[in-house]
Amino acid sequence: MLGEALETYTRLRPREVLLVRVEISGVSEEVLVFRGASSSLTSPTPLDPGQPVIPPGARLLNVDRLKAPYVPNDPQVIATGLEQDQLERLLAEENIVL
Repeated sequence: MLGEALETYTRLRPREVLLVRVEISGVSEEVLVFRGASSSLTSPTPLDPGQPVIPPGARLLNVDRLKAPYVPNDPQVIATGLEQDQLERLLAEENIVL
């Protein structure tokens, strides 16, 4: 599952923050993933930590890799606009399969 894979990646790379853009039920959403946790920037984040912020069936639009800590007014960009194939290669570096 996409959300779990991204959370695992950020646990392994704690100096990175992922800004993820997905489409959920036809609506574009932005999710920040950092140190194994996800928070929605565009919708309320579920109170139940067992409920995924990025649900199964969400369609990946793209991902930005940012340096931690994340500063919204001055993000330190590592890479921007990663699409599915680029993300899969990045995750494979940590032996994570989407």
